[in-house]
Amino acid sequence: MPSIPARRMPSEADCQSIRNELEGNVFRGVAGFVAKYFEAPSWSVTVVEKVQEIESGTIGRKLSVEGLGLTHFGALVEWLDTFQSQVFAADHDNFQSRFHAQPISEPGRALQAGIYLESSRLPRIQAVAGNTRVFGEYHHQDAPVMAEDGSSFLHFCARTRQLFAAQPARSFLHAFLVCGTTLELWVFDRSGAYSSEKLNLSQRPQLLLQTLAAYTMISDEESGFNTFVKRLEPGLDSYVTFDQRAKLYLQPELIATPDYIVGLGTTCYTASGATTGEPSTVVKFSWRADGLPAELKLLKRARERNVYGVIRLLGDQDLVSIADIRHGLHFPQPFVNRTFSCVATAPLGRPIQKFTSIHELLDVLCDLVKALRSLYVDGGMLHRDIAIKNLVITSEHSMNSLKGLLIDFDQALDLDNVLAFEPLKGSDGFMAIGILSGKRHTYRHDLESLFYVFLWFAIGNDHEHDDANEILKGLPKSSRLWKWCSMNFRAVGQAKVADMSPEGFVGILTEFSTEFAPLRGLAKELHTLIFPVRDGQIFTGTETEQIAIERLYGGMADAFHRSALTFQDC
Repeated sequence: MPSIPARRMPSEADCQSIRNELEGNVFRGVAGFVAKYFEAPSWSVTVVEKVQEIESGTIGRKLSVEGLGLTHFGALVEWLDTFQSQVFAADHDNFQSRFHAQPISEPGRALQAGIYLESSRLPRIQAVAGNTRVFGEYHHQDAPVMAEDGSSFLHFCARTRQLFAAQPARSFLHAFLVCGTTLELWVFDRSGAYSSEKLNLSQRPQLLLQTLAAYTMISDEESGFNTFVKRLEPGLDSYVTFDQRAKLYLQPELIATPDYIVGLGTTCYTASGATTGEPSTVVKFSWRADGLPAELKLLKRARERNVYGVIRLLGDQDLVSIADIRHGLHFPQPFVNRTFSCVATAPLGRPIQKFTSIHELLDVLCDLVKALRSLYVDGGMLHRDIAIKNLVITSEHSMNSLKGLLIDFDQALDLDNVLAFEPLKGSDGFMAIGILSGKRHTYRHDLESLFYVFLWFAIGNDHEHDDANEILKGLPKSSRLWKWCSMNFRAVGQAKVADMSPEGFVGILTEFSTEFAPLRGLAKELHTLIFPVRDGQIFTGTETEQIAIERLYGGMADAFHRSALTFQDC
């Protein structure tokens, strides 16, 4: 039996996180659920006939009865083995999916176990990331039906999130809950979770056999696997292709993966044009919400307007939407529709935190100021999510190319298409003061966020992490940067106002790491440019005169450039 990787027991923090994530996005008893997923498919008649055939025998009848009263983990494992021997008896070789179980409860306590339908016939890219087709939980017959805000249900959802983390490019996941004599069938997708009505197994015990048998029949697409990823033959490299053009072969290692279910679900692979070639391309899967501009649309516009310093678009395709996945179901209230897309961009680049020297970092930051200027002046766009994670060092150096590159335009804004209300955008730790106080995003806020990127490097000196909260783990609790990361945006804004005041900034400078201590002069110069003192207070607004715009872009680029020259031989 293939081993199942150990899944971590969800912590209280996990439960609180999943509660916040799923709030308003969980729908129980959705009309049409069973009809859509279990009665409409072409294999549904075969499943019913198979279960009737099984139940006609002594072993089958025993399975139906015993399935509701299993009291210990060994009994569940034996029951699953017997069930599979009956279901797969006539066609054993064609069924490459198998149910396996893992205990959830401690020994001596009422039985709780996870059940995983695992497959070995997936492309390499998916097999590496995880091969669970369906996930379920079995809770002893005395277990009550789970309330949505109860710890048991939140643990169930958190374990489902762990599977999404292992298979982040999938579209959705089938799941089920057996609590005593009640069966609930679930689907989790990037807009939340929804279930069938509660099914009474004491009245219809064959439903459990029928459900498990049905799960073994579903195709890769019906399982929620990403079928846009193809492979030449079983066991060979996986690839994607756009409009039958050249293949892009995916590397199994992810360079970006979400730690949540509901949301964009941005998942990035590196890729190359040959099975043995060095990766040179990024292939990104993500779910954009309706009403948000597609990244590919903005990248096309950037190309049309000759913007430089941004990633190049190589290919794109919309794959499926939440509305497609949920078609035929009847929800009590509207849900957030999202569209799943694949976008290929180049060059690959190196994460900015992997800079090899202070000189290289300063050169890159200088070029990033120029890239932001081109994005705004030439392209009429704002990035709106300048953070360490969205900046890379390109390897395509030439006389006319920039070393720093802007990536991830999911939150970018085309100033020709501004909505009456624009929601807050940005990443924890890097948001500008004006944004934190509810102001509209301007060019100045992107530059202010880039200044914060520099400060995080200067203080944290972390070459591994691109997330502010991860960098904080390496800093003392006394660091001012701890107050820069919170969902209380007002408090973060007040902390940054205090830290960017002339007096507060002296404290920021004292936190510079030894390697960055010689750059305190540069930090002061940048601080004066971005936060000039007017009428006794720092200015956090936006100047719109062309001379002021060029003064800020030009001043920051020049400051980084001059400092880079002093470190040229270091």
